[in-house]
Amino acid sequence: MQIISPVDAVKVMAITILSYVAIVIILRASGKRTLSKMNAFDFIVTIALGSVLATTIVNYKSSFWNGILTFTMLVVCQHVATWLSVRFDAVSQLLKSEPALLYYDNTFQKKTMKKERVDKNELKQAIRKAGYISFQGVSAIILEADGSLTVMSDREKRNLKKSDFVFIDE
Repeated sequence: MQIISPVDAVKVMAITILSYVAIVIILRASGKRTLSKMNAFDFIVTIALGSVLATTIVNYKSSFWNGILTFTMLVVCQHVATWLSVRFDAVSQLLKSEPALLYYDNTFQKKTMKKERVDKNELKQAIRKAGYISFQGVSAIILEADGSLTVMSDREKRNLKKSDFVFIDE
């Protein structure tokens, strides 16, 4: 095991600080979406940014500017993907998932639950987080595109029919 020299240690500390500052600036400039709840491509960009940051710090002898360029390009790719997905439905369908109705009107949507790999215990956890102790008073539970579960109470139902959930494929 080789011990790092004091000069190299200072380089690592400097690269770490500079990389941290650079990624904070780049992420702040990229907008709220980069830091919000994520869909698949947002998640990929976030993981890649973390990997690039770690590589830039650990491989301090490689160019700091390579890391900054890579950070910037990943964020640009994310912006291009979101720009395209907002303007073209085909791109949006490719990059984003649709919400899924998992529970409606006292009925578990078993086919959808199986497809989305969600079990009843996860729905029970969601209703507890929403302040319920049972499914009584719950009209619907939706798996959102970002992976979160939305619990709708009977008060929120407002005479909704299953067909009102426009994202449902019957």
